[in-house]
Amino acid sequence: MNSLKHNNPQILHKNPWTSIFYLVLLFLAWNLFSQLIGTVIAVVAVGVDFMESQQLLEPPFSSKSKIFMYIAQGISHFLGFTLFALFFIKVMDKMSLKNYFNSKNLGVQPLILIVLATFSFMIFNSLIIEWNMNIEFPDFMKGFGDWARNMEDRLMKLTELLSSYGSFGEMLIALVIIGILPAVGEELVFRGLLQNKLQTATKNAHLAIWVSAIIFGAFHMQFFGVVPRILLGALFGYIYLYSGNIWYPILAHFVNNGLAVIVMYFGPKYVNDFDPMEVDTAVPLYVSIIGLFACLMFFYYFKKLIKQTAQE
Repeated sequence: MNSLKHNNPQILHKNPWTSIFYLVLLFLAWNLFSQLIGTVIAVVAVGVDFMESQQLLEPPFSSKSKIFMYIAQGISHFLGFTLFALFFIKVMDKMSLKNYFNSKNLGVQPLILIVLATFSFMIFNSLIIEWNMNIEFPDFMKGFGDWARNMEDRLMKLTELLSSYGSFGEMLIALVIIGILPAVGEELVFRGLLQNKLQTATKNAHLAIWVSAIIFGAFHMQFFGVVPRILLGALFGYIYLYSGNIWYPILAHFVNNGLAVIVMYFGPKYVNDFDPMEVDTAVPLYVSIIGLFACLMFFYYFKKLIKQTAQE
């Protein structure tokens, strides 16, 4: 059921909780260092000092703001997630990358089903996104609510900046930074490493999926978007659990992120009065329910196809 279950010496011969401890500790330290490296390279590339670089992240944004963000985010994410995961797999887990990135059960039909399941889930998730965005806090949590809302508004402005494309080439750059890098790096860390180790430690695949999904959602530091991210993380986790192949959740993650980039580019060109802030607006309830049932149907056939392939 799991591609690493019988191959990972770190899991088989060492305490899985010890492995999880090292994973979390190294990941946090490595991530902080990666953000520093990404910022330094962006500062040098854009030609500003550190004080000016902080001003680039605050509205009103200048022409250098987007370039700075693309460079800093792309480099820090690649180093902090993808490179970290490859290092941990090879050095800490002493596992062959070839075995890790296996092509077992990888086929055209399962890939198409994952694309359809993810798209259907996005339709359902739009309802959750709108609900989460409009949560009101009680008076005794007003301080936290104000902080979370300010953080959300700031990140929303940065998202607007990164989602406005002046050319097709710029859209392709965004597709790499927003679509491909997070899809590969985050799935390697949260599903390939964390979920695997939690499953071994707890002996409960479903608990491992949901704990990993909650950590995945919380890591993005957006309270008003945490629930839909947790649900997405769970979807990716179940895709990985039943396929045993990391490429399928990577594809699902890319579809979720990449489709948003593509819509942001083509929307203003072909839709009158296109509003990028309405992309995640909830569809009617019945459409959301249809999306959920369609997702479950596509996922059912995906599981069935994977099982048939494994028996051949």
